[in-house]
Amino acid sequence: MFFDSNWRKISSAAHQYSRISAFAYDEVLGKLYFTDLDHPEYRLFALDYDDTDELHKVTKLLPKSSQTEYISGMAFDHLERRLYWAEKSSRSVYYVPIDALLSNSSSRAKAAAANDTGNGQSSTTAGDGSSTTPVRIVATVDPDHELAGLAIDECRRHLYWTNSYLKTSNIARAAMNGTVLNVHEEQVYLPRGITVDHYRNRLYWVEKKYGRRYTIESADLEVNDQHTLQTGLDRLPADIAVKNDFIYWTDQENNEIYEMAKEPNATSRTVYRGEHPSAVILRANLLLEHQRNNPDCESVVNRILDNMQRSKPASVLQQETQQGQLTVCLNNGTVNHHTNACLCPPAFGGKLCEIDLCNNYCAQGTCRIGRDNRPRCDCDRRYEGERCDRNRCDGFCLNGGRCQFGTDGTDRSCACDRTGYSGARCENPICGTDYCYNGECYVEDGERPKCRCKAGYRGERCEEYSCNNYCLNGGRCTLGNETTVPECECDDEFAGKRCEIVVRLCSTYNEDPQWQQYCLGVSKTLPLMEPKVTYCKESFNRTVVYTSLCFTVSFVLLLITVLTVHRMMKPPRPRITKKMVVTPMTSRPPGSGTQCEITIENCCNMNVCETPCFDTKLLKKSKKEDKQFLLEDIEDVGGSYRKLPNGDSAAVGQAERK
Repeated sequence: MFFDSNWRKISSAAHQYSRISAFAYDEVLGKLYFTDLDHPEYRLFALDYDDTDELHKVTKLLPKSSQTEYISGMAFDHLERRLYWAEKSSRSVYYVPIDALLSNSSSRAKAAAANDTGNGQSSTTAGDGSSTTPVRIVATVDPDHELAGLAIDECRRHLYWTNSYLKTSNIARAAMNGTVLNVHEEQVYLPRGITVDHYRNRLYWVEKKYGRRYTIESADLEVNDQHTLQTGLDRLPADIAVKNDFIYWTDQENNEIYEMAKEPNATSRTVYRGEHPSAVILRANLLLEHQRNNPDCESVVNRILDNMQRSKPASVLQQETQQGQLTVCLNNGTVNHHTNACLCPPAFGGKLCEIDLCNNYCAQGTCRIGRDNRPRCDCDRRYEGERCDRNRCDGFCLNGGRCQFGTDGTDRSCACDRTGYSGARCENPICGTDYCYNGECYVEDGERPKCRCKAGYRGERCEEYSCNNYCLNGGRCTLGNETTVPECECDDEFAGKRCEIVVRLCSTYNEDPQWQQYCLGVSKTLPLMEPKVTYCKESFNRTVVYTSLCFTVSFVLLLITVLTVHRMMKPPRPRITKKMVVTPMTSRPPGSGTQCEITIENCCNMNVCETPCFDTKLLKKSKKEDKQFLLEDIEDVGGSYRKLPNGDSAAVGQAERK
């Protein structure tokens, strides 16, 4: 199917071919080469497209063989006039000289027609042209490789093919003789269709990633600097083509063709949805016209045009002999006698190269022809846009700002004088919504904010109430109904505009002329200075008194707490209810009885004894020994032991419970 530049269907051809897998376009002859994998006899075909003829002629080129069994990619070299293809079954890249192949096919067709006329029968047989037009092998890849896509860089004379075998997926760059120059494997997974973009000197290819994912990839012509332009789900990309600023690729999952810009993360637009699109190619003079001004392609394009001029068809030569030159191209355009069309030089276009591409193209600037043979504009300093049709100052300065340019003419700026705004584009209001707290903001001298305060407010930003700290000595402030000026109502002891005059001082110093003027308010030059007088009421500092009182109370409470804790921690004396009867074994003092009794309870508990009855350390002993130790302690302290005359001491003691 054929579409115009807006993707409106204009015609269709070769309806009998159902499984087309690859395309290549010959810009010199205007022929479309394709392959059909379901044709029982042939694999390569040529289609002559004529806009004026609904019946498009299809020529059979090469029959089915081991070299053409499964063609997965195809490309055409205009300089050498060779048709290249990648064959998946033999894992090889082949080429055939197209002019010789077309000549042999035409001869076979004429012979077949003559044979049919002589026999009176209809026949469509055609012999194998491989004997007269040999197919040449370019390269063969390893057994663990699977050839998919094929592309040619005609300007730099390089071949590219994709390997879609799962374990060894890669993209190879080779010389035109098949010598591999480098192989790119990083981040490559099942690549398929590939194409060369002469506009930007880059490669583009499609990949079927693992699972449901797919990607559109790009790299430079040395297969480095790889970038992913788009990634998504549920697509099965097969082929890809480029033109100017757009990429076109086919999706065999949803039977669609998409258009997207050559930028990362660009959105895709569906331009066709229909019958299983497997391959796509742009039928245009992308090389002979669009790259004629490209420095990398200029020499190759000129050689192609020279070869085209020397290979005029015999029918054209005969007509020129009889009628002269049939087609005349203006502005040094080149006539393509095979298609009867003009190939225009840079800066011109149209059917006869009659259109000056730069004529009235740039509104405010200088026109030049880019490397893609399209007009470009170098705009004046005040304008921008693709055609210099937009003033750079339009809408740049906001809020009435004035746009201006620097001395070099490149930097634009905004003068925000007397607009009430500031900033690079006068976007910031000088008077913000909260600048004046109780008043209206206005701009003074075009740059400084000022405030007009409401009645009863003052300050730079109207932040202070007029009566705040205005009246002294306890005076009451009010605002005048008409003047809104603060006025003070003073107590009996004070007077003055702000209650700053002490009345009793005026009565005390009434004989002093200065004080008389001061008190009566006659003098306008004498400063109203309040005498420094200390009053008892004012000298009383409540804070100091309250602080001292708090410290005193706190100290007393702390002392009571310490004494209480100390008393509770001191161990109490035990209650002892024992008595001891002592009977001396020797002589006693005269007048004494036979025995004496000592009540331990009275001694210890009644404070009779001068010394303690026992050592508190003895309390730590066991209870069985309490009695004996207690008695010994008492005797030792009280001096109950007596020294006998013979140096011995003895005592007999008996303790009873009371």
